[in-house]
This record gives sequence, C-alpha cells and structure tokens, in this order.
Amino acid sequence: MIVADDVTKKYGSTSVVDGVTLTLPESGITSIIGPNGAGKSTLLSMISRLMSMDRGTVRVEGLDVTTTASDVLARRLSILRQDNHMTARLTVRDLVSFGRYPYTKGRLTHEDRTHIEAAIGYLNLTELSDRFLDELSGGQRQRASLPWCSAGTPTMCYSMSRSTIST
Repeated sequence: MIVADDVTKKYGSTSVVDGVTLTLPESGITSIIGPNGAGKSTLLSMISRLMSMDRGTVRVEGLDVTTTASDVLARRLSILRQDNHMTARLTVRDLVSFGRYPYTKGRLTHEDRTHIEAAIGYLNLTELSDRFLDELSGGQRQRASLPWCSAGTPTMCYSMSRSTIST
C-alpha cells in the first residue's frame, strides 16, 4: 500500500502539487488524469523520491520514502520514465536483468534468472530477448523497457509517460 499525506511541491510561490492526500491499494491499476502542468508527474516523482517534497509524507508498505535506504526502497518501487534514452549496447535480457539489481547487486542467481525469464515471457519478448535494444523498433523498445519493472517484483511500478501506477 502506498500512502501520501499532505504532499506539496512549490516552485517559488507557485504550488504545483498542493496538499495531496491519497491511498493506493496493494493491487490494481490507478490512473492519475489531468491536463498538462497539473502536477501528475511531479506527484509521482515525489512518491518515488525522484524529487523532494516541500511538505508531507509518503509511505510505501509503511516505509517513509524520505528516510528509507535506497536499496530497500528499490525493492518496492520501479519507475519507467517517458524519456528513457539508453546509449549502452544492451540486449533485452540485459535490460530486464537490471530489475533484479536491488536484490542481487549484479550477482544473479538461478532464482533471479527465473524472475527475468518470467518477465520476458509475460510481455511476449522471448523472441527478442537476445537482440540489442538499438536494433529494435520504437514500439519494441518501449515494450522491452517494461519487464525490468516486473522482474524486480516491486510494490509500485509506474510509467511516467501515462502517469499510471500499477501496484
């Protein structure tokens, strides 16, 4: 469960997010809908600790995002930003493997490989799994960017491009 209480962000004297309180259930999909500039991405950035809050608290599974160690929080949150530009020569499998990093620090076990293969299979990427990201079409790259989130089995995975949270 994710709980935000009185979350506020200001730029100068302008409030971008003003006193938002919400509770996201343990499972399901939540969409945050609003016009450009309404603060959707700012709210999600504060929930995920990518941006500091001016006021308020956010808890993920009871853990305060401002004080929880990064490696502990990374086991519960995964973020897929709209502007994911990667220049490294990675395969789809390499990218998905990054979702296990908070658990393994780069030393993959058999269990980790099982999670990785399950995430690849879930999005029907098996035939693309050994291809390099820069060889894929734009749509294939977008699809290949999603399973790293599920490979880590997080509490919250969200896409900044659609401001949708899957818990």
